[in-house]
Amino acid sequence: MAGPDPQSFEHDCATLCRDGCVLGEACPHREAARRAVDFIMNTDWETLMRLAESRNLPKTPPQEDPLQFLENYRLGG
Repeated sequence: MAGPDPQSFEHDCATLCRDGCVLGEACPHREAARRAVDFIMNTDWETLMRLAESRNLPKTPPQEDPLQFLENYRLGG
């Protein structure tokens, strides 16, 4: 059996490259991996954390005031 075809878009890295990349320099994902490593290594921690947090924020702000229940709260009844 011949090795994997580097020009194939059906290359399944999760299966074929389990023990390391089998395509070496011909890997179609190699440049993207280099850019990702470069971004991580050259971006300060606070910026990375802001990016991560912004991915988890809701797309639209809540319509209700989350502290609205405090209007009905009275001390000493």
